[in-house]
Amino acid sequence: MAKSTSARIVGLLLALALTITACSGGKTNDASNTGGASATSGASPSASPSGSAKEIDPYRLDEPVEFTTFKHVGANAKLPAGDTVENNQYTRYLQEKANITGKVLWYASGSDFDQKSMLAIGSGDIPDIFVVDEQTFRTLAKAGQIEDLTEVFNQYAAPLTREILDSTEGRALEAATIQGRLMAIPNISVQADSASMLFVRQDWLDKLGLEGPRTIADVERIAKAFVDNKMGGEGTIGLTGPNNTLTVPMKSSRHDLKGFYAAYNAFPGNWVKDKDGNLAYGSILPETKEALGKLRDMYAAGLIDKEFAIRKDTDQTVIGGQAGMFFGPWWSGGVLRDTYANDPDASFKVYMIEDEQGRINNLKMPVSQKFVVVKKGFKRPEAAMVYMNTFIRAERKAEPDAAKLDTSISTEFWPIGNPTFDYADAVERKSVILADALAGRVKPDDLIPEMKVLYDLAKADEAAPKADLAGWGRFYGYTEPAEMLKRSMNSIYNEFTVTTPTMDRKWANLKKLEDEAFFSIVMGNKPLEEFDRFVSDWKAQGGDEIAAEIGEELKQR
Repeated sequence: MAKSTSARIVGLLLALALTITACSGGKTNDASNTGGASATSGASPSASPSGSAKEIDPYRLDEPVEFTTFKHVGANAKLPAGDTVENNQYTRYLQEKANITGKVLWYASGSDFDQKSMLAIGSGDIPDIFVVDEQTFRTLAKAGQIEDLTEVFNQYAAPLTREILDSTEGRALEAATIQGRLMAIPNISVQADSASMLFVRQDWLDKLGLEGPRTIADVERIAKAFVDNKMGGEGTIGLTGPNNTLTVPMKSSRHDLKGFYAAYNAFPGNWVKDKDGNLAYGSILPETKEALGKLRDMYAAGLIDKEFAIRKDTDQTVIGGQAGMFFGPWWSGGVLRDTYANDPDASFKVYMIEDEQGRINNLKMPVSQKFVVVKKGFKRPEAAMVYMNTFIRAERKAEPDAAKLDTSISTEFWPIGNPTFDYADAVERKSVILADALAGRVKPDDLIPEMKVLYDLAKADEAAPKADLAGWGRFYGYTEPAEMLKRSMNSIYNEFTVTTPTMDRKWANLKKLEDEAFFSIVMGNKPLEEFDRFVSDWKAQGGDEIAAEIGEELKQR
């Protein structure tokens, strides 16, 4: 959870906070909808942040405004000849439409950006408007270094911006709110990436006359049938596994066991509510022990990849026809595509695994992981909101000139970069649009460019199934996997996604303790009772102290 770089950033920011404290004591036209999300505020909606009482245009400031920023630009991001980071199609569009200009103080990529931003923020040398992660956002807010954007949001947030925020059911604005005040403009992460699905060789099921899985008992039964009948030849793998950790990510990835654990209401590696409603670390709860016990049994029986812990490229076990099942996200079509290229007779079907009560448990990603903040004292803080309104409308092609922007040019070249801002249920929405177009309920010419491409690929596949596997892989996720996302799910959230002082010092050791215990249990090197020893050691070596710090932190929000 805590990385060394983030720990250094937090240390510098905390020092800054103490110093400051001491010194101070779709193609939809959004104009048709004026409702939606609002920030907590007692201010009158007609009051302007800059003191005037005139009609507000959420997409354009009344006079030119320049702001400073710094940002991340990927090492491989390229611009057309003659364009620069400060003068390109996105900066020109922003200036023309919003009357806003960004002055980029510096930009960098990878670890260089992390180090430079750490030093700048730690020294208090921050720009006017910039993007930060949650940890930095909360520390800057505590230090009094950023503007309260409550009134700015209530007056300047455009209808389309509010509509997209509404798709998070209030969680995005909540993430950016501290003690009742909106201190940043939150981004929105697509929630489809949370779900962990089970991809199964349907052709193997059909040959064996087996029904698809619904429970972990079914998964175990099917894995045994695949292995016993050598469906993938000698060394058949019933179920793949992860090679780095046996905890679960908030964002699903191929071969993790997130969907397996979820069937036990287990969420190791995350701070979740226990059965009594109290916040606890998922890795030390009895549900996790139960899930580890079943994984241990299946591994001992040869149903889980015997080499999962050391395998470098687990995808190849699927592509090569050796593995029969793997957990993964909705966008796993690439590995299926490559499997079909190797074996045209192969077929997969996707399933969601339920718990004993028949529920599909889904540990959700944070709806917001990036935050647009404004330096305290910047005279036109509303520029940040107008900027984001303009960026969002352009990205959704909800304005005629936005369709002229070259989508092959990285959106990192917008002045503050691309914090990502989309409907929380964007994948499900696109799935509906694609299905409606294929069924003739929507005219293809009415689709936005992205959806028109997917439609054309899907239509071509209807005429010649899997003749163009590359094209099939691009639209597949919006078909069967997206339909799984529409099923009723029990949403679970990681309640604490930043760090505490003790976590910065002790988390690396606690994570090592956890990984060693989990792998040794599953692989049979230690008995299941080792879990109890792990819990005791984890609590004694800093876990209880961290839990107490988290409790205090949450009280202050």
